[in-house]
Amino acid sequence: MKNRFILILGILSLIFLVIIVSLHSLSHYRHCIEDRQEKARAFAKTIEKAVNLPMIKGEMETVQETLIALKELKHLKRVHITDEKGIIHYSSDPGRINTPTGSEIILQAIEEDREVSRFEHRGEDYILSFALPIHNEPRCYHCHGTDKGLLGVLRVGIDWMPIRKSLMRVLQGDVFTAMLFYAVILILSLLFQRLYNNAQQAYIRLQQAQDQLIKTEKMAAVGQMAAAISHDLRNPLTGIKMAIYYLGGKINKADSEINNILKDIELEIDYASNVVTNILTYSRPTHLIYKRAGINKIIEDTMHFVHLQNRDSHIEVIKDYDENIPEILMDSKQIKQVIINLLSNSIQAMPDGGKLTIRTRLKPEELEIKIIDTGQGIDPKDLERIFTPFFTTKARGVGLGLSIVSNIVQKHSGFVEVKSVLDEGTGFTVRLPIHKSSINRG
Repeated sequence: MKNRFILILGILSLIFLVIIVSLHSLSHYRHCIEDRQEKARAFAKTIEKAVNLPMIKGEMETVQETLIALKELKHLKRVHITDEKGIIHYSSDPGRINTPTGSEIILQAIEEDREVSRFEHRGEDYILSFALPIHNEPRCYHCHGTDKGLLGVLRVGIDWMPIRKSLMRVLQGDVFTAMLFYAVILILSLLFQRLYNNAQQAYIRLQQAQDQLIKTEKMAAVGQMAAAISHDLRNPLTGIKMAIYYLGGKINKADSEINNILKDIELEIDYASNVVTNILTYSRPTHLIYKRAGINKIIEDTMHFVHLQNRDSHIEVIKDYDENIPEILMDSKQIKQVIINLLSNSIQAMPDGGKLTIRTRLKPEELEIKIIDTGQGIDPKDLERIFTPFFTTKARGVGLGLSIVSNIVQKHSGFVEVKSVLDEGTGFTVRLPIHKSSINRG
């Protein structure tokens, strides 16, 4: 998104720069034209004064020689003096004398009796022309009489092509300078963005390292606590369980009330033992032991746990196994823990009963396990945190069940998905790769 913003900003900056350079160049070009037009007018006035005296004296050869001499001036293309009908009488190009002018600017000056200035384009010539009307004055009456008001037109043509090329070079220089400046700014912007991205990534890595350090320290403390709990609780729990087994053999099987109490005690012992196991599993590093195993059998081996918890819950268990799933490399003990934790989570979400669906499917590149309940569902605001260690919304438990599920599945190079709707139920999907090469053995 940031890169796209920089690209858009760069394009807008380029457009703005092109507009600024274009306006500057047009302004410079227009100013140059106005300046040349003024100079052409001043030059025409100067020529008019230069030939005025020879014309009054009748020295017409001097007038012609003056115009020929003017041809040597830089950028001066031609000078004509015509009569009131547009016939050239004097010219810097002698071959044009006594020929009608083809210049529209001269004809316009004659017709409108005013100064006219504009560009004329003929073949390869590109000329800035200025036409100055020559009016009949008292000192001209002895030759031209008093009837005529307009005697002719003095026309000066300046070769605009070299000036135009010079202006184009200036324009190209402006464009090149602007583009160079833009390129430098763009490169600096990209470098800044790259530095910013690197800094962001470094900050993220630092945050991750800090989080990992905090997690490691937390797990070390939990591990010490778990070791103490395991040492102090597992032996008594095992003793109590053996005592329950012994009492079960001595008590009358027909006494259902006492037998149910014993089963409740056994269930609570299993729950307490499972809490200790979860803490130990999460707090200490686990090295997976890969062996080929069938997922359907692993699920069936956990069903006794479902039956114990489901005794008074009236939960209907629906098994939908894909019998074509081959045995794949996995740590059976760890995957069994995943199934137990997910089943326990679903059963606890249906205290008043419901349907528990366990489904397995073989996909082209993976094995899919779905555990779906019709329980209370998960609040949308809690969905992002359910795999966070020690996060729980239940009255019982330490909030490690789903964290352990996520950790074990990730070590198998798989991933877990969850979909939930409040008051309708929750579905967990576990996906495991079916190729050995795709399994992370770390």
